[in-house]
Amino acid sequence: MAATEAVPKKPQLFEQTSQYRHWRFTPEALEQLRTANNKRGVERVLLGLREEARVDDKSALETRIAEATTNLLTPQEERQLVGYYLQMIVQTIRVYSRIHLLKPEALNNVKATAINFMKRFYLHNVVFDYPPKSIMLTCFYLATKVENSFMKIDDFIRPLQDAESKRGSKIQTKSDDILGLEFVVIQSLQFELAVHYPYRPAYGFFLDMQAYIDDVQLLKAVHERTHHFIDISLFTDLVFLYQPPQIALGAFKLAAREKDLDIDPYLARRFDAHELEVLYPILDDVQDVISGFKNISQKEAQLIDRKLILCRNPEKNPNSKLYKKKVADQADTPYVSDSDSD
Repeated sequence: MAATEAVPKKPQLFEQTSQYRHWRFTPEALEQLRTANNKRGVERVLLGLREEARVDDKSALETRIAEATTNLLTPQEERQLVGYYLQMIVQTIRVYSRIHLLKPEALNNVKATAINFMKRFYLHNVVFDYPPKSIMLTCFYLATKVENSFMKIDDFIRPLQDAESKRGSKIQTKSDDILGLEFVVIQSLQFELAVHYPYRPAYGFFLDMQAYIDDVQLLKAVHERTHHFIDISLFTDLVFLYQPPQIALGAFKLAAREKDLDIDPYLARRFDAHELEVLYPILDDVQDVISGFKNISQKEAQLIDRKLILCRNPEKNPNSKLYKKKVADQADTPYVSDSDSD
């Protein structure tokens, strides 16, 4: 009698997503990727400054290179600056909610998607080329489209311009500032716009736990607190390390511990010993990362931002003479169609 062949295990739904296939890393891989990106970004800055000297004041080249070299951002400083603008996404979304441009039920999805887009973008780009404020707004606007909360670009920029006017800012956000970067962002996202986040799995655990935990009111309070910890997780690297249900359960465990609810008996009933052996270290790490997270202060971000002004890549800086020359050269280049070249 022929031996029965083992039936291959069917992959879970999340394991079939682009997020699982293309946006999962180890901590070591993330560090290597960011360090390599930063190194290449530094090289482009110095190369761009030398190129700009050909169209600008050559005598000032050494001074500008020395100034840029002194202020070059480290990978950690890049992460801090991006992290601050990730926090600003949340504050900006609240403005749109208050003036009813975003529906309450869409807030979590738009917020999580915009943050995820921005985090993915800076895995393949650096702030020397693309300062995070403009990228933040583009990711936010793109997220409104992806999450079925689309608004016209004029409606989108109006609150930004109103806020800038109140601050007395001389620079006003224009629609081109956002739309001009939209394809750059989508391309950096590898045209993969589906984002999966832990809110829905957390609600699923909440429903499932009601069959095992008698105190539903306490469980409800734990679930509400879980949302707070999930919000924090969005700013960390957890999204690149673990699956949304794992992050959701880690956040749930953290909230349960805070509210003196023991959910270990529930876990023991829902998972076998081998699964728990794999799961508990993940849940512990999720809790440690969330508990250890600290916001980037405005003062910290401003200090890094001042350094960035002195070390931007002139080839990508619309205010530089090199950028303006390249734009002018492209405008002067006649278009030749394929039929004309035959």
